Amino acid sequence: MARCHLLACPNETIIRIVDELFPEDLVSFILSNKAIHSVCQHVIRQHQAFLQQYSSIRFGPPEDCGDGDNFGGNHPLFLLEVILQNPKIAHYPIKLRVGDYGEDFEWVDDGWGDFPAGTISTWSSEIAALGTENQWLDGETRRQVWAEALVEPNGDVHRLAILLTMLPNLELIEIRNMSDAAGNPVREIVWAIAAANQDPASPVHERALINLVEISLDRSDTEYGEDITMYDPFTALPSVRFLHGRMIEGEDFRSESQRRKEWYEGPVPSQPGQIQDVNFMYSAIGVDAWEWMFKAIGNNLKRFAYYHVDALSDYSAPYDCAGTVAVLKKYASHSLRRLDLTAELGVSCIIDHHTTGPCIEAYNHQFVGDLKAFTTLRVLRLDDTAFQMSKEGAIARLIDVLPSSIRVLRLLREIKVGDPTDLFVRLAEGKRELLPELKRINLEGDYILRKGMVDECKAVGIEILGPCLQIVP
Repeated sequence: MARCHLLACPNETIIRIVDELFPEDLVSFILSNKAIHSVCQHVIRQHQAFLQQYSSIRFGPPEDCGDGDNFGGNHPLFLLEVILQNPKIAHYPIKLRVGDYGEDFEWVDDGWGDFPAGTISTWSSEIAALGTENQWLDGETRRQVWAEALVEPNGDVHRLAILLTMLPNLELIEIRNMSDAAGNPVREIVWAIAAANQDPASPVHERALINLVEISLDRSDTEYGEDITMYDPFTALPSVRFLHGRMIEGEDFRSESQRRKEWYEGPVPSQPGQIQDVNFMYSAIGVDAWEWMFKAIGNNLKRFAYYHVDALSDYSAPYDCAGTVAVLKKYASHSLRRLDLTAELGVSCIIDHHTTGPCIEAYNHQFVGDLKAFTTLRVLRLDDTAFQMSKEGAIARLIDVLPSSIRVLRLLREIKVGDPTDLFVRLAEGKRELLPELKRINLEGDYILRKGMVDECKAVGIEILGPCLQIVP
């Protein structure tokens, strides 16, 4: 049996070796041998303590910090100080959440989080060096601007951005109100990181955000949404798979060069992303904005969920189910597995169940057409008006428009227009040939179906369910 020469070393030597390991290597090394595990008990305890304290980071007002964020309610400056003292700490954060900073991204004057006297001056040279020596920033002039911003009392915007170059194991980033103030430096840094991570010749290739999987943006007010362009640099990161958001807006269409140079003038990432999941709730996004996003996210989209609202009072992107499906058909017909596309109308329309008026007119003219191009689609959720072919209420038959790959169909009935039973004509008859995978139809809303039709579908393996479903003779 081969002899392990490491075990012949004094315990002090083994401990010094272990102390040099980063957390991603530490556990594997300690667990490789019982003797090493026994010697390194204090290292294990320290590792567990760091995991507990630093794996989930929250910046923002104390009331925004969740129970799971143990390093919460702090300024980015405080984490920078910790990392400067012990660089190993930078490898522990997995989740980074940024709460509501407000319009100016300034906390120092709020009275709850003032920096201790001398904090900035104590660390000014080390923190400034993070700007002057930053290889993601182009040019000495630009680096000097960042160096000065990093040591400003209210420089948390830049300090947050610079942290993104120092936390290699981040998997999740959540930011609220990013477009208010954090957008400029964060976007600039992420664009630069994305360009470097796509370029093997870059001196900082895969040195930052190489494990980032999910980016989630949110808005704290209802007057207007978070700009969809805030996602642009994150979509170019090769590791990102999930784009999630709440109260996102996207209307005006700008060229690729305009949208990038608005925030960043460095090297432009040359490849599309690898996004697999898009989930935007309570948002208002126009077709032009979707067109741009799908160009950027690549051709591997598997799940798409979008819930449109008209409540963003300063925003006017109309609900366009048909247009959104057309864009999806163009970019994701060969990869999409789940599609969930619904909307919330104005309050008066919902309460009174009107069947006329501007909001209803816009809502009804949403026929999505033939969906058979979606060859991998398994789960579909739409309002039944997506199958309404005319203003008069003529409805397409499911058997004629659904793809053969569909397994679960969920239908909503927000507005009572047309006869929903038309959807199910010939469904049982053509199921075996045209919809062999279809197993279940969930009806959300007030539907009335004949018992014979429901029984016919059940006989061929299609179960029709719904909490408000009425079955009549």
